[in-house]
Amino acid sequence: MKTTVLLSLFLLIMGCKEKPVKIEIAENIPKEVFAVDGITINTPKTEQNLTLFILTGKEKITGKSYKTLSEAMKTKKVTVRETGSVNELLIDNNSSDYVFIHSGDIVKGGKQDRTISYDVIIPPKTKNVPLESFCVEQGRWQQRSNETVSSFSTNTKMLSSRDLKLAAKHEKNQGKVWSKVSEQKAYLSKKLSEKNGYEVDVAANESNSSLQLALENKELKKSKDAIYEKLKDLINIPDAIGYAYAINGEIYGVEIYNNKQLFADLWDKILESVIVEAISKEGEAVTAEKTKKEVLAYINAVKINDKKTAKKLNKATNFKTIKNKKGNIVFSTEDLEKQKWIHKSYMKIDTAAVAQNENLLQRNDTQKYE
Repeated sequence: MKTTVLLSLFLLIMGCKEKPVKIEIAENIPKEVFAVDGITINTPKTEQNLTLFILTGKEKITGKSYKTLSEAMKTKKVTVRETGSVNELLIDNNSSDYVFIHSGDIVKGGKQDRTISYDVIIPPKTKNVPLESFCVEQGRWQQRSNETVSSFSTNTKMLSSRDLKLAAKHEKNQGKVWSKVSEQKAYLSKKLSEKNGYEVDVAANESNSSLQLALENKELKKSKDAIYEKLKDLINIPDAIGYAYAINGEIYGVEIYNNKQLFADLWDKILESVIVEAISKEGEAVTAEKTKKEVLAYINAVKINDKKTAKKLNKATNFKTIKNKKGNIVFSTEDLEKQKWIHKSYMKIDTAAVAQNENLLQRNDTQKYE
């Protein structure tokens, strides 16, 4: 009897014990993913005043390769020629490759250094394909040094200023392009002088109006290379297909490519251009560093029902823009053979500055006739 009572008491005590509570482990809680259309915005890396976000996703254009203009010119697979017009060049593709020309690519030589306005795909074995261009070297219209005056020698640089890109690709204004070239050279000279503690002038004696020669400046290269070495390996991750960048805490643009190899082949030239732009903005007002959420909002700013324009550039390339009233704009380049976009560029126009400039021009025009 005593044993039975003790056993009952033991079982009662054991039954009153609290059942173990299942603890939710933090790692099992889904993390917020910042992605759009299958493209993920990754954690950024900041070096001095430049912040880069690498974008990853699945490429949609597969089974097709593109040669960059840099590689095609270096291996003599293409010839870019003068036409006698500042705003148009011709290209011959003598190879069996598709050649991708990136908007803002600078070709060196000819009668004046030029930048190509739009992305253009040049099909194999095609001749006399027109390229819309803008001069990035004011004043010269003859041979420079030992260069060939009828054609261009290299493509190693691209436009390294948001304002310059918009002036050539969106505003299509040669006067504005010259103005922004001069402005960037002045900024670079000033910032490098302050940084080094001695006077630096990026303008070259050989042609002091040339943006190309300014971008080849040795002092600029030293500053640029120090940053480049710390950022060059950022795209060494699976499925890297683009980037977003911010300078002094302000988002300057987002670029996405629908072909991983094309993005990888363009990376060195792209990285150099954004580093140069960041150097030209050193010492300016800094806002809080941008987050992945803010980059996502920047990409999503333009809606499908905003204003659209389209332009067929050649038999292989279509160029589209979508723009809203706040100045957000998306440039989209389509490979007509694949019927898919190959490059999307997200930018924002400073609408307040544009309005101010327009008002100033109107006042100047009025004063002329008073």
